[in-house]
Amino acid sequence: MIDWKKISEHYAYRGWRHMIQRRFEMPDGRHADFDVVGIDTFVTIAAFSKEREAIMVRQFRPGPEMILASFPEGLVDPMESPEMTARRELKEETGFEAGHITLLKEVRSAYTTERQVILLASDCHKVGQQKLDATEFIEVFTLPLPEFRKMLLQAEDTSFVNVDAGYLALDKLGWL
Repeated sequence: MIDWKKISEHYAYRGWRHMIQRRFEMPDGRHADFDVVGIDTFVTIAAFSKEREAIMVRQFRPGPEMILASFPEGLVDPMESPEMTARRELKEETGFEAGHITLLKEVRSAYTTERQVILLASDCHKVGQQKLDATEFIEVFTLPLPEFRKMLLQAEDTSFVNVDAGYLALDKLGWL
């Protein structure tokens, strides 16, 4: 497959997320324009307790304009590794600490600059209270393995990266 050549790029909007307009030369020589959402690297933390319960959060998400259930997630700080961010975000959002953190997969999206890093947090245990940011209103809940599996299959109130993270984690743990 032949790589496409980027001809130009400019920011149509800059904010917490950016809208980038990119023009590429395709393999046949024609040019095509694409709108790309600029997003920094995020971690998704597939967290499970020693009791084999999924540690989940519910929070309002402005894109779909609804409350979604998900694993804890967060933006990777430039001074941290994804693993360090996962430990910090897990503790801040849920009050849990992980016994072990394992990289499961890095995922890229077709029309964003995002790198989603999916990590497994195993042997988690409660150590304190949430420490939320000013715009975070997060409810923490746990799901025993059978209910977690049902949630993955029904998945209408969770994001697709969380379904992927759930199955990757269950596979890694040997719980599929």
